[in-house]
Amino acid sequence: MLQNMEPLLIILLVIYMTIFVVGFTGNLLMVLVTFHSKNLRSICNMLICACCFSFASNACVLAVGIDRLIAVVNPGRYKQLEMERFKYFSLLMAFPVLYALALLLVGFGERDPTKVLPCLLPNSLGHAYDLFALTSFGINLFVPPIYIYVYYRIKRMRMNNSMKAVFKSLFVTVCLVVCGWMTTDLIGALTVTLPMDDKVKMMIQLYCGTFIFTSSAFNAVVYYKLSRDYRSAMRTMLGISNETQAMKSTTYKEATDAQKSTMNRASTNTNAINTDLHV
Repeated sequence: MLQNMEPLLIILLVIYMTIFVVGFTGNLLMVLVTFHSKNLRSICNMLICACCFSFASNACVLAVGIDRLIAVVNPGRYKQLEMERFKYFSLLMAFPVLYALALLLVGFGERDPTKVLPCLLPNSLGHAYDLFALTSFGINLFVPPIYIYVYYRIKRMRMNNSMKAVFKSLFVTVCLVVCGWMTTDLIGALTVTLPMDDKVKMMIQLYCGTFIFTSSAFNAVVYYKLSRDYRSAMRTMLGISNETQAMKSTTYKEATDAQKSTMNRASTNTNAINTDLHV
């Protein structure tokens, strides 16, 4: 049966190599541009940065959603949390970090020097991979309701086109990640519960893993395409545009301040979100 799977393995190798090159380059670019640009150092931007290289990216997506939820529901409290950025950011990242460490510890605890296993994630983690598939499915159940509610609250607020682009890029990324994780988790759960040949099971798990990696590999593409601040910061860092051209791209805080001067008033919630998020 393994010989019959050789063409599938070759195709899988090409897919994973492509995803690796695109994902590693794009996510590294997202991390570098976050630290390079002063306009991309808000709490939300740092959380997005964490999503680009975290092992538990679905947990980081949940953390971003919680941050946005606090910003729109209780902007006054969010202002106070901004005054203690390090503590607040550490609190939001506590669950993703602990979740990833717990999975690694469970997998490390099942090591057996007498067994020879292929260098594949499902095989190397053992039962920890099953735990990973089931728990990540549960995490992803909480993500869509949070973002839908945040989107509903945002729709009721006055926003300029720049602010709309902020949340459009964020929601597109979330949709890609959640769909990728949910598809992988669902297929992974079926391989765990349904009786099947071990080699077939392994092949299915390897192919369904491409959904996760593909959804996480195009962060830079999404933000470059939809977010003016990220696009400007990337072009400046790569030397594609000079600093003068980059400064012509009005930041979201500046855009909201300009709108405030013409309208003589602005939504309190919009100011709270706008002060934090430059995407």
